[in-house]
Amino acid sequence: MSTFSPAKILVVDDEPDLEHLIRQRFRHRIKSNEINFDFASNGEEALKKLQSLPEGYDVVLTDINMPIMDGLTLLENIKKLHHFYKAVVVSAYGDLANIRTAMNRGAFDFITKPIDFADLEATINKTLNELDLIKQGVLARERLDSAIRAKEHAENSERFKQQFLANMSHEIRTPMNSIVGVTNLLVNSPLNDGQKKYLNVIRKSAENLLVIINDILDLSKIEAGKMEFEQTPFLVSDVLDTAYHTMLFRAEEKKLDFKLDIHDDVPKALIGDPVRLTQVLINLSGNAIKFTENGSVTIRVRLKNKNKNEESADVEFSVIDTGIGIPEDKLGKIFESFSQASSDTTRKYGGTGLGLTISKQLIELQGGAIQVTSTMGQGTSFSFHLAYQIGKTEDVGKAVVQESDASPSELKGIHILLVEDNPFNQMVAVDTLTDLVKEINIDVADNGKIALDMLAKKDYDILLMDVQMPEMDGFEATQRIRTTFDAPKRNTPIMAMTANVTLDEVEKCFESGMDQYISKPFAQQDLINKIAQLTVRKKQVSA
Repeated sequence: MSTFSPAKILVVDDEPDLEHLIRQRFRHRIKSNEINFDFASNGEEALKKLQSLPEGYDVVLTDINMPIMDGLTLLENIKKLHHFYKAVVVSAYGDLANIRTAMNRGAFDFITKPIDFADLEATINKTLNELDLIKQGVLARERLDSAIRAKEHAENSERFKQQFLANMSHEIRTPMNSIVGVTNLLVNSPLNDGQKKYLNVIRKSAENLLVIINDILDLSKIEAGKMEFEQTPFLVSDVLDTAYHTMLFRAEEKKLDFKLDIHDDVPKALIGDPVRLTQVLINLSGNAIKFTENGSVTIRVRLKNKNKNEESADVEFSVIDTGIGIPEDKLGKIFESFSQASSDTTRKYGGTGLGLTISKQLIELQGGAIQVTSTMGQGTSFSFHLAYQIGKTEDVGKAVVQESDASPSELKGIHILLVEDNPFNQMVAVDTLTDLVKEINIDVADNGKIALDMLAKKDYDILLMDVQMPEMDGFEATQRIRTTFDAPKRNTPIMAMTANVTLDEVEKCFESGMDQYISKPFAQQDLINKIAQLTVRKKQVSA
């Protein structure tokens, strides 16, 4: 039985009684709509039927010897129609030459006259089964092609999305670098109280905007499956102190009691990703402060359980507030992207609605889970637990010593080539470094091509390289330095100073031959630290 019912069969024969005999033999299958028969008395009539039926027939059962147009001529003409069909020819037993010709012209099978109807039904069944296999293969191929097209479309969409986010990050961060940089320079200059107040508003607004940008980029990393987590020793107290002091100013502005509560049984050192843990705690505590008008916000840490060998621990972190609370019917939606409890909440308190989404996904990607309980008008508690290997405090101490802040005095007298096309960002970088470092020497190149010419004529301790520039971008400039210059110029440390901070863009910096990168807007101490690391390394290699 065909799985593509009803099967359509065209019978071509000049015997007047054949139609009646076939309808009688197959009456049950015709009645059940398994098979539909159509009839023609010669090849010409059959050809007209084939031409008038766009979808064609599944099987053409044709006699060979007929008036007006015989079966062999019909087979030759059917080829030109490109219909998807199988042909079965009917001929006398001794007519082997015509049967051979018919098979050469595309016939699938043959039966002999006088027709044995049991043999006819078996041949039709075999032909329909073969046709089913072919149709299933075609259908599978169509589905595969459709899946491939859908996959390509999804990949293209993801590429376009990632490129759009990279472009938007660059376009926003570039002017933000000027805003943050000039604001920091002004804050350190003589100011009256009113000017300081206004500059602090600018700085705070810029920091809030950067949080939004980073949230969007983090969400894109998570969706692309490119979020990676460190496994490094850290002190729980350090993470909590960072989160606490980051949000303390906001809590004090609203006159809230902002507290830390660390239970004594919590291990002092853990092994994991302290940066992502800090990010989650800042997101949750920032959210709690935003939605709390009176009372307190508490970050609490307690030990859920510890394994028998005391090698790992399940630690629970909670952020508890006495804020407005979340309606019970909204609790299931608050972790959705761009979602808040209500449009009134969005209008009153602002925000993108991404913080909780990202926090939840960061927790779950590390094997943890987050829960929320809330009472309207009384407050909300967010709790999440993560499993960590228990670390050693002495290991954390070593890491802290190795990563201690460099002093600007270490950079005294160094020669820097700044490769940057944006005049505002040139000003920020030059003024920041000359303000921090004594006797520093900075040359500026507007693009990579100019930088190559300048490096050819002069030695530099380090190149600070923008990525997106006219004439020649930072990637090509770096590759040329690494491949066309002789040592020691070829080995000059190069640090990307870029507004492109997606993972793909950062990887591209290292692949092109850069030694380090710093994102715009940059923190002054971070810039000093990274320049010091590279220039000290250069001196060690030279020695």
